Amino acid sequence: MTNKFNGLFVLPVVLALGAMIGIVPARGATLTLTGVSGNLYGDIYTAPYFISVNSGPAVPMMCDDARTEISTGDSWTADSYALTAANLVDLKFATEGSASTMLNDYEEAAWIESGVKKGTIDSADGNAAVWSLFDSAFNTSLDHVNVETILANAQTAVSSGKLDFSGITIYTPSPLNSSQEFIYGTVCYNQPSQAPEPATYAMIGGGLILLVVMGRRRRSRA
Repeated sequence: MTNKFNGLFVLPVVLALGAMIGIVPARGATLTLTGVSGNLYGDIYTAPYFISVNSGPAVPMMCDDARTEISTGDSWTADSYALTAANLVDLKFATEGSASTMLNDYEEAAWIESGVKKGTIDSADGNAAVWSLFDSAFNTSLDHVNVETILANAQTAVSSGKLDFSGITIYTPSPLNSSQEFIYGTVCYNQPSQAPEPATYAMIGGGLILLVVMGRRRRSRA
């Protein structure tokens, strides 16, 4: 009996591994809004929103969609995506600008979400800034100066090219207009590789010289 490549078995395994490392999106997760923080921008609740994924513990997320309304206790289906250029086409607002513009907007939104989570950005003004990224008609007049400052700081941070978005997940509703889209995770700064200090070079050089001297002594004794 000949051995046959069982593609039907291998494909699910590949997809599962890909989803774990962010190459392939995780399809069909069930999200439930379990509660809100009580923070308000005007009369709109803002981040953090407490979301349970597949009946797991609720975690704090930020909503990037001011056009759709949901209520505590609502559940919906969402696909999870790593924040990459390759996944941009599947996100809720991907078609509302050029690919480069929308990727930049999502990265700025992720930076703001991370700042709110760390406590360095006001949650209400930060969420208002994110909403204005994806809805130019959103009214930020309640604290326009602070919102604009947050957006300017986000633009500066993203344009630096020093940010790592691998810790960010976007939960996009499926179908797109069935619920809100949420951002979850933390943005980190890339750590530059450190060049050896002069003392390190001196130690390496000294070691090489010692090896050469010892090699010569051995040859002279032979």
